Amino acid sequence: MQFRKTLTVLLVAFVCLILFAAALMAAYALPVQDFAQYWAAARLFTHDPYSVPQTQALEKASGLVAAPLVVKNPPWAIVLMLPLGALGYHSAFAIWTVISVCIVAACSKAVWNQIGSGPSLAPALLSMVFGPTIVLLMLGQFTVLVLLGAVLFCALLRKRRDWLAGASLLLVLGKPHIALLFLIAAALWTLFYRRWIVLISGTLALTSASIAAIIINPHIFAQFWRRTILVVNETESYPNFGGMLYAVSGMHALALLPQLAGLIWLAFYWLKNRSTWDWEKHGAIVLLCSVACSYYSYPYDEILALPALIFAFAKGERRVFLAVFALTNLGYGLYISNVTGHFGFGYMFLWWTATGWLFACCLALRRVGAEPSFSD
Repeated sequence: MQFRKTLTVLLVAFVCLILFAAALMAAYALPVQDFAQYWAAARLFTHDPYSVPQTQALEKASGLVAAPLVVKNPPWAIVLMLPLGALGYHSAFAIWTVISVCIVAACSKAVWNQIGSGPSLAPALLSMVFGPTIVLLMLGQFTVLVLLGAVLFCALLRKRRDWLAGASLLLVLGKPHIALLFLIAAALWTLFYRRWIVLISGTLALTSASIAAIIINPHIFAQFWRRTILVVNETESYPNFGGMLYAVSGMHALALLPQLAGLIWLAFYWLKNRSTWDWEKHGAIVLLCSVACSYYSYPYDEILALPALIFAFAKGERRVFLAVFALTNLGYGLYISNVTGHFGFGYMFLWWTATGWLFACCLALRRVGAEPSFSD
């Protein structure tokens, strides 16, 4: 038994080493990725991580010659990335890639185990061929921590470890706009079941991280506010359903329709299921709908669909699920391989994929009566 454990540890370490080497080579070979904004923000945290000129100067001095990537996340999210700022960009990117792979693998296994399914390689394979996973790893995106926070929250609540469950929401709050429905559901559940420790713990975690940010940089929230104003005034279309409505109609207000529809759906969904709420099932569906209805989201944010997809694969009609999953994933294949680019399509080509994951879950689960799409 001890030999097997030692062998497993050595194997995992070897795989991580290979991943690190591959990611390090990719960091030099690929154009500058989104991770540069988190790395730059960590280095500039004591001055102004939201400054375009300072970020551009730092990235240029480090040999990153692309257009400056400036962080949009709140201060408490940047605090989580501070250790990586002590490293050079390429080494930090490689380490972050290894961390991201481990998080995705661990979350997939945790969701599979929570469902009660037996040992299987299915969750690992599903998560690693999942289009959003590949895009997320290529870009080094923060959204992987949102996934970790959501999965931890559901798992810890099941074990009634409310202090840790509430604290895990700090990770979700790193990008609250893509998990809005999930956060609202968490608040409603906490109030309905009077699990006050979850609320207290989450508040303490957020407050502590914010205080830490202020201690390091007393002006950080004023700087974040100025950056937020610029983001709010952006007029670009985002690659989601709302963004396509805006792009087609030219009416910016229409981009908010999916978010409004999601809020209305959540109200009915919560009222119908609150007395039998199961975070492994209902929480996963709400998390998927959060990103599908989000006003401001990108393809890599669809990693949040993973828990619901694993649930649908385990409990739903697999033929139906795999057919819709493969079709939606094909869109990612065409995008990643730049086939769509040859026809003049950018990331807006993937505006429909979050809805595709939603259909994969709903159709697979409805066929077996496990979770009728929007009602039960």
